[in-house]
Amino acid sequence: MSEVVETFYGKHHKYTVVKIPGKLLSSTTYYVNKDGKPHRGSFSSLRAAVEAAKEESNK
Repeated sequence: MSEVVETFYGKHHKYTVVKIPGKLLSSTTYYVNKDGKPHRGSFSSLRAAVEAAKEESNK
């Protein structure tokens, strides 16, 4: 089950950072979605995913 952690608005697009919790032996991963569709990922840390989304929204 994914969870939206952060949302950024660019000039023409909406970027969301999505958290996907890990299963029994896997770790939590983060992805950046652009307008509700997968755009960048997977990131192992929230900080890296948020920085990527901020960078994309400032273009």
